Amino acid sequence: MGVDRAVVYNLAGRGWGLLSGVLTLLLVMIFLTPDEQGYYYTFASILAMQIFFELGMSYVVMQFASHEMANLSWVEDKYIQGDIKAKGRLRSLLILVMKWYAVIAILVVLVILPIGIFFFSINHERDSVNWLFAWTFLVMSSAVNIFIAPTLSILEGCGRILEIAKLRMYQGIFGSVVSWVVLTQGGGLFSLPSMSLTYALVAIIWLQNTKKTFLIKLIKEKTGDFRVSWKTEIWPLQWRIALSWLSGYFIFQLFTPILFYYHGAAEAGKMGLSISIANALMSVAVAWISTQAPSFGTLIAKKDYINLDLIFKTTLAHSLFVMILLALVLCIANYLLHEMGVKFSSRVLDPLPFALLIGATVLNYVTYAQSTYLRAHKQEPFLVISLVSAVLIGVLTLLLGREYGALGIMYAYSTICAIVGFGWGSWIFLVKRKAWS
Repeated sequence: MGVDRAVVYNLAGRGWGLLSGVLTLLLVMIFLTPDEQGYYYTFASILAMQIFFELGMSYVVMQFASHEMANLSWVEDKYIQGDIKAKGRLRSLLILVMKWYAVIAILVVLVILPIGIFFFSINHERDSVNWLFAWTFLVMSSAVNIFIAPTLSILEGCGRILEIAKLRMYQGIFGSVVSWVVLTQGGGLFSLPSMSLTYALVAIIWLQNTKKTFLIKLIKEKTGDFRVSWKTEIWPLQWRIALSWLSGYFIFQLFTPILFYYHGAAEAGKMGLSISIANALMSVAVAWISTQAPSFGTLIAKKDYINLDLIFKTTLAHSLFVMILLALVLCIANYLLHEMGVKFSSRVLDPLPFALLIGATVLNYVTYAQSTYLRAHKQEPFLVISLVSAVLIGVLTLLLGREYGALGIMYAYSTICAIVGFGWGSWIFLVKRKAWS
């Protein structure tokens, strides 16, 4: 029942995210210049380089925690009890990831901040956008969110799915409202770091008020010498997921910086805004699968493959139907806006590259759902697909981006997503699902 309610909250949060995302897109177009819009979205693409430090740890942590929870239970929603070995392993996992993400937060400031300053400085002569302080503020606030992230992943793996779904919904609501206020009051690029800081503050307040007992009790409790070994248990899975996630940077985050570099901030802004629309579409569907991911791990630990498959198939069918419907609405709307010559339609990709982007997003969701199912087995069979896709998309983006711009990039992207991601990925999913069940 808790998972069902979590789906509702997650869907509500994603629904709010979609609606607020639409309003944010409108406000960005109204209150930011085309060049500022380019910086706004390129900020996010450069900041996504943090994945090179995280190395997929948050996902692995959630899976390991969910497996340990098969032998543990919550007492009055305040702390956990049960098998001493499982509790000790969970404790060691929490301490490990807190240290890991503390280092990542520091590296983000020391490495990504200067990389962004260098990248934007060499392109700054084309425009007069004041970006330096906004970029610095964004990196600093993101570092705080990075430090908080592993605790939320642990709690998700421990079954607090409903609460995390509610938290993320509230983060989205408060973060969006703060961002809108900053935009409408002339804050420009500071709207993005203001949203990031609000996310962090909401999470900190929530953890302090609701999970302080759990964290302190788990960390201080004597649980013997039971530990999760990073070297022998986590790393064999993590390095595969890390390579997949690193590949994801070249698959999803390279378009905007390349267009920014070759064609200027305004063209990058079109791509960034369109990708934001595609991401909003993706997030609505992902709500179903991501909420069920911890349950997949628990069902696998219990070898309950019948219910595992039933939940997965039902979840994928419902979410995919909604996604396809919304994708059609978005493509038709973009086409009509361009045909009617609506003023702000020039801030979005033209209908053809936009449709290619949205179509690829639908296919990517199927691949994401399949990978979530298989990764719950503590395996990463999609590694080769991710690497091949990253190389092909990265190379073609560099080759086609300069000469053909967004249209060339989107043709290459959608083709590779269809053949490598969806086609090859579906074959692997069917083979592995049969072998592991």
